[in-house]
Amino acid sequence: MTREAAKVDFDRYFDEAFQELSPESRHLRFFTPVRELPEAVRERLSDVDGVVNAAVLALDAARCTPDHPEGKAIGVARWMARSVGDQPAGPPELSVTVIDEYHGMGVGTRLMDALLALARQRGLRRIYADVLRENVPMRALINRYRAVVQSSEDPVVVRYRLDI
Repeated sequence: MTREAAKVDFDRYFDEAFQELSPESRHLRFFTPVRELPEAVRERLSDVDGVVNAAVLALDAARCTPDHPEGKAIGVARWMARSVGDQPAGPPELSVTVIDEYHGMGVGTRLMDALLALARQRGLRRIYADVLRENVPMRALINRYRAVVQSSEDPVVVRYRLDI
């Protein structure tokens, strides 16, 4: 199941899901082999308002617990933009993260579908994604959405533009 995420979701699920990412998954997502995220990064990731920054959460409803009545958090897709006041300053950037246990099960596709549908509802016209060249699964996923490769100043990063 997917649904739009709220700040409280990050308080509830973030640490648990982050711990379930392998060092390789963390490297591919954050472009560095992080063991834990600095507090400022955690705060930025949890700052979802549905306009400048938004996120869609994937939950495995078959794995409900008293602490997680909707199920286990297994992935998140988001857009994040720079802002001036409470308004976006330029097109946002896209990211998708799925915990390792669920790789190859279509979770990333469901997250992308839900995030792009939400972006259309919110009036977004374009999203960018910077992806490490070595991140073949993410590159394959984003290419299914007719992404256009843009020039990147970094030779290890592929920049994609998705017109929504």
